[in-house]
Formats: sequence, structure tokens, C-alpha cells
Amino acid sequence: MATGFPMVGWGTAWILGLGALDLLDGLMRILVAALAWVIGMLLSWLPMRAMIRTGSETRMRWAWVVVLVASPFLVAAARPASFSHGVLLVGALWGLAMCLYAIATNDPILAVVAGFGIVMAGALAVLDIPSRLLWFGVSAGLPLLALGIHRVCRGGSRV
Repeated sequence: MATGFPMVGWGTAWILGLGALDLLDGLMRILVAALAWVIGMLLSWLPMRAMIRTGSETRMRWAWVVVLVASPFLVAAARPASFSHGVLLVGALWGLAMCLYAIATNDPILAVVAGFGIVMAGALAVLDIPSRLLWFGVSAGLPLLALGIHRVCRGGSRV
């Protein structure tokens, strides 16, 4: 369950947040995207306090803080052609961070799920289709959500 709750949170956040960025405007866009982020953050940090301890939690939290803080600077340096390309770049970067985390923790299923999100971000950046952020949110978020639900329901942990 150590990875189950965060995957449920971020799978939900990617689906809701990216859908909101693509389909909503104005204040509702900001509110739904912010709510999605809060869901992801809460399910990442709060359940872990009562879960297993490995001694690396503090280092992992700092690593994720670095990824989150560095993302806007990397997007600014890349100067993407549009807002949606910038969001896809951030999604690919976070997918890469999840993939590296999965490799470091010997979690091949999470590595495949995260790698699929990276591939989808690249493919959707190339394709000129409407609602590409919604498509990315669903295609990258749904596998995270499904794997997270599976891990939470089976009651095991994978660290």
C-alpha cells in the first residue's frame, strides 16, 4: 500500500486536473485543477505516516520536491510551442521521475505504467488532436489509478 495510495491520488489528479485544464475555463478550471493537486498530495503524504518505514522516506520526499520545483524551470528552458505542450512536457518529466523511482525500488509494473505515460506524452505532443491534455490525463492517469486501487485493495506493499 506504500505506492497504492499515491498512485490512486495521482491517477485521479491526472484525470481530473488535466481534464479541467483542457475542458474548463476561468475560475472552475483553476478550482478543479487545484482540487486535483490537493487529492494527489494528500494521498501521497498522509497514508504513508501510518505505513511501513524504510528509512528512506525523507530522502524520497526531498527528491519529489526537487522534481516538482524544477519542473516549471525545465519547461521555461524548453520554451514549448503552446500551453498544452508545456503540460505534456511536465507530465513526461513526472512520468520519468516515477519510472526512475520504480527502477530504484525494483517495481517493474510501476516502471511500465510510468513509461507508458511518458510515451503517451510524446505521442500526444506530436499528434494534432483536440483535447490532448484530457487524452493524456486519461491514458496516463487511468493505469496509475487502476494499479493503485489494485495495490490498496490487495493490502500488500511494494517498496
